[in-house]
Amino acid sequence: MMAFMGLATLAVLAAMVVGVIWLARRSSFAGRSEQGEKGEDVLRRRYAAGEIGDDEYRQRLATLRGRPTEPGPADTTDRKGNPQP
Repeated sequence: MMAFMGLATLAVLAAMVVGVIWLARRSSFAGRSEQGEKGEDVLRRRYAAGEIGDDEYRQRLATLRGRPTEPGPADTTDRKGNPQP
């Protein structure tokens, strides 16, 4: 009986340690993508690379910051920023 209680105590302590580690990791990665980048960082990188245009950048940035904008004209540029018909 004492052996069972000792093992149960160890199991509870191990579960508590695992839970604390899980919570710490979960809270430290909040708001980050799989690569560890924040949303605004990803957006800036995509804009700098020419993957998205000015209008789309501004609209997505406002959305990320909690200030959605009115829908404007569609972004008619390709990935390099060249106008499309």
